[in-house]
Amino acid sequence: MSKRFPVDVILQHNIDGTIIPIRLRFTSEEGERQEYTVKGYRDLSGQETRTMPDGVFVGGNDLVYQCKLLVNNQQRMIYLHRQPDGSSWFMTVIN
Repeated sequence: MSKRFPVDVILQHNIDGTIIPIRLRFTSEEGERQEYTVKGYRDLSGQETRTMPDGVFVGGNDLVYQCKLLVNNQQRMIYLHRQPDGSSWFMTVIN
């Protein structure tokens, strides 16, 4: 299973009910606060109950996104998950 990082997320709530992740902020393993703009995403929500490639088990009502970030001029892919109780967000890094 991939390591989970708690993240602050800025989301756009659209008139049609869709939700788009826009920015992420988290504390790195070195204790440094970092902010990233989401450069691209795929909404993986609303599918059947399953285990994601990062090892996180999700249900059909969970919000799940695969996001593209630019980190040190290199593209990185992450999964962005909302806790099942809706209280917080976390990300896992795709290697």
